[in-house]
Amino acid sequence: MRLKDLSFRSEDSTRTIVLGNRPLRDYLLEAIVNLNRDVNSIEILGRGRHISRAVTLYNILLTRLGDRITLRNVEIGSQLIKGRRISYIKISIQKS
Repeated sequence: MRLKDLSFRSEDSTRTIVLGNRPLRDYLLEAIVNLNRDVNSIEILGRGRHISRAVTLYNILLTRLGDRITLRNVEIGSQLIKGRRISYIKISIQKS
């Protein structure tokens, strides 16, 4: 199995993790590794049917890391992708 990059960098040491069809543990590992390295904050982005997976990932991170992370922002909305409106949730967390 070829592993693709599960996330991408944006400015100010923030990494965005876009959820897809991979197992949730892959995204969990990516988030924990990023938070333990050089990244100050991560954004978990779930679109469409992956919205609930994004919330589940946040809850697992909160359970595992506890007071080492804080919730910075939650954004909900919709995007126009290939002519269709797709709902999304973006959960921003940062190191404490």
